[in-house]
Amino acid sequence: MQPNEIIQVLNRPISEELPARDVPRLAYVAKDGASRNVPIAFTWNGSRIVMCTTKNAPKLPWPPSRAGS
Repeated sequence: MQPNEIIQVLNRPISEELPARDVPRLAYVAKDGASRNVPIAFTWNGSRIVMCTTKNAPKLPWPPSRAGS
């Protein structure tokens, strides 16, 4: 993503609204097929969006699996 594209995304109404929300949540489908959501915090470090959550929250493996590729 180019810097001008990032600015366009950050200037969208929903992007401006997100920091004002109480608790953003990240939704995903778990290995058992059930949908889940995890409360997250996020910040901009000048070059990337950094997402954080509690130590006991479910985590995705890093690096991500390449199964099926």
